[in-house]
Amino acid sequence: MAVLKISSVALALGGVVLAGCVKPEPPKDYMLTCLHETGAKGSYVRSADKIGANGLAKILPAAGGDARGAVLMNACIEQHHKEAGTLPKVSNPAEPTMMSNGKLSVPQGYNLSDADVALWKTLTVPQQKRALAFLKSGSTIQSSLLED
Repeated sequence: MAVLKISSVALALGGVVLAGCVKPEPPKDYMLTCLHETGAKGSYVRSADKIGANGLAKILPAAGGDARGAVLMNACIEQHHKEAGTLPKVSNPAEPTMMSNGKLSVPQGYNLSDADVALWKTLTVPQQKRALAFLKSGSTIQSSLLED
């Protein structure tokens, strides 16, 4: 009986030691998968400093790529992360409020550059509302100004 208890303890300790040695699998990179699935032309890169509202790094057009392809790539990558349950946890950004000048305040909780903030202030209210919808989907203010 004592041998059985010692063996059980040894197995349990061995399992704990082995579990400490196993590295978690890194998040899957969906760039090539989505390039194939979307049919986006050209090449695309993951931004080092722009994060979408979904918490994922923004995909930007590179050589031969375009804004439409980047939007498709971002949406595809987000969908794969949703399906895998690997979307980063992000807090919900605050909704802009109507200011006394009749325009919406700059959206908070999005990764906006100084140029984005300056552009936001020049937009009409309908343009701001469209830009906000694009920001919520993980896109950019600039892409909201492109024609569909």
